[in-house]
Amino acid sequence: MTDQPHTPESEGSDTAPTETPTGTDFSSGEGMVALAGMIMLGVWLIFDVFLDEFGLSDLEFLMAVTAVVVPRLDRDKVERINTVPVIMKATGYAIAIVGAFYVIRAVEGGFYDDALTIIGALITYAAYAVAFFGARSIET
Repeated sequence: MTDQPHTPESEGSDTAPTETPTGTDFSSGEGMVALAGMIMLGVWLIFDVFLDEFGLSDLEFLMAVTAVVVPRLDRDKVERINTVPVIMKATGYAIAIVGAFYVIRAVEGGFYDDALTIIGALITYAAYAVAFFGARSIET
């Protein structure tokens, strides 16, 4: 008898079994853009819907939904339009560019005065940065 467990992979196989990914890898570029979208939707839900303090514009909301939904769609259907990395890269850069305009507008307008609004804004601004760095790391 041996001390090794008996598994089908260990018999007659020289290679280790490959694992299939079970979720979104947030360390990849596409995952970072999707994470930024999730953060933005979370800020919208908590700070706009529940607390009525800080909200997203319609354009930001649309881009956040796109960033979250595209990786979860059937890849064959999405790739009839364009490849998923290209769509995610464009979405990430769009979030970052539109976000930069909102940051500039907030600075010009004399930033916010309520603590919850400031927290919501800073979390959203961090999501803009995550989207930018995610889009930047996607290779197309």
